[in-house]
Amino acid sequence: MINSLLRKYHQWKLATSQQNEVLKDGTLLNAFYNSKTMFIHIPKTAGVSLIKAIYGNVTFSGHRSFYFNNIALNIQDEKYFSFAFVRNPFDRLYSAYMFLQKGGINHDDKLAFSSHMLKFQDFEDFVLNGLDEKLIYKVIHLIPQYDYLCDRKGNILVDFVGRFENLEYDIIMLSDRLNKKIELSHYNYNKKKNYVEVYTEPMIEKVYKIYQKDIDIFEYSFK
Repeated sequence: MINSLLRKYHQWKLATSQQNEVLKDGTLLNAFYNSKTMFIHIPKTAGVSLIKAIYGNVTFSGHRSFYFNNIALNIQDEKYFSFAFVRNPFDRLYSAYMFLQKGGINHDDKLAFSSHMLKFQDFEDFVLNGLDEKLIYKVIHLIPQYDYLCDRKGNILVDFVGRFENLEYDIIMLSDRLNKKIELSHYNYNKKKNYVEVYTEPMIEKVYKIYQKDIDIFEYSFK
């Protein structure tokens, strides 16, 4: 509970410090403000491709939650259409590990892997002997998806939730909602095995335990 409140406070502090970005041309917050839309970019859910397709060449501000964006945009009576994409936690975890193992896209990604994952022999070793409730908040790519999209009771706060697994169909649905044809290009694409091929039963049990709320709220299972 205390850790959750501390994370909330840090989000509030950072969000208030970035309110000046809202009126700066070329920032993602400015694009949100001008379009009265808000995309919650959860790591490893095709977010970079979506941002470029919908908002164009804007500066990225990191992976921010619904709560953060509400504070940064100072939303009061204005209505923003909010949306996000989620992904099967088993697949997302494996994709995040492979992405970071290959160096990610910046220094923070390299540091995250070297600090928290490098000492483990492989993905299986990491899941069984490294993954826990504390670690997932030390690596941004591992933070549970409900933390980005839900209130403390687990209620989903965004207007539209697409699924990575149904990306093409849900992009069509989102295009209708935004009244804008969205054409995705692939950024940060990570070629890897199908996740079902790399999990053992003990690994599956561990991920169910760590990501139970994501699995329940977004109605996922191992397959």
